[in-house]
Amino acid sequence: MTRTKIAGYGSWKSPIHAEEIARGTIGLEDVLIEGAWVYWNELRPAEDGRYVVMRRNPDGGLTEMTPEGFNCRSRVHEYGGGAYLPCGNTLAFVNFADQRVYRYTGEGEPH
Repeated sequence: MTRTKIAGYGSWKSPIHAEEIARGTIGLEDVLIEGAWVYWNELRPAEDGRYVVMRRNPDGGLTEMTPEGFNCRSRVHEYGGGAYLPCGNTLAFVNFADQRVYRYTGEGEPH
């Protein structure tokens, strides 16, 4: 049986840490609808805070639109622009590391 411990304010040691809770949380931002497709930018704390553009297809299936190794996030917020723009099977997105805009069709490397 565990003994009850009395501790002063701010000195109690919790077995649950904020990092553990946040790691399992996925954030959704910048939802866009194009025809029958729904897009959103998904924050993945378990992948070091990487943002990935996801697409819900008309049949209900999900497609990860951002290729591995890229993080769809922009530092330009004050101008009102987003970090990605879908156009059919092509995705234009800003990669966080270099702030360059890439075009990706789902095949090969973004350019």
